Amino acid sequence: MPTSLKKADSAGFCFGVSRAVDMVNELLDEGKKVCTLGPIIHNKEMVEELRRKGCRPIEHIDELGGDEVLVIRSHGVPKAVTDSVAARGLDYRDATCPFVKKIHRIVSQTDPEKDIVLIAGNSSHPEVQGIIGNCACPYFTFNREAELDEILPIILEKNNKSIKVVAQTTFDTKELKKSVKKIKKLCTNAKIFDTICNATSVRQGAAPIRCSLRPRLS
Repeated sequence: MPTSLKKADSAGFCFGVSRAVDMVNELLDEGKKVCTLGPIIHNKEMVEELRRKGCRPIEHIDELGGDEVLVIRSHGVPKAVTDSVAARGLDYRDATCPFVKKIHRIVSQTDPEKDIVLIAGNSSHPEVQGIIGNCACPYFTFNREAELDEILPIILEKNNKSIKVVAQTTFDTKELKKSVKKIKKLCTNAKIFDTICNATSVRQGAAPIRCSLRPRLS
């Protein structure tokens, strides 16, 4: 039986990624040589297209040439990186998604003596690495509700701490709801911040519950 594929109306680049790509293209149109701190987007075709125009991804600011403009991609970076860029007087543009910047502000305004941050997300993802790097207080990350079973007892031992909960902008909304339910049950003083990008919620809602491309065997 043939399988038909339907493109979701919400498919395409989200606001933050489109903004970052547009920023790079505008600099290239001005004749600038451009570097991005990491690939500007997780899309090989787009990265290669920008490379042909004169934009190259680098992994560390030490790789930046003297005549190049650095663009910090939409995922954001740890505070130590932006501090280093500013301290060196490098020519740069910050394309961090405004929704990610919101998370940075939340975690950077915490009190190391009074607060603990819980971050829902993949700890190895660049966005979460950036969030971690902006935390002003102790933090824990978790990628599934089940992982909280190990984390929450540790937090509860510090019963004088205020809990702040944020999520990676692309975190699974259903998984977050389960996690928040568990957190609220055990940590009555937890403050939950809604940081999942609206585009993520729309796309997850548009995705089918089950999709199989395997042919039916008769």
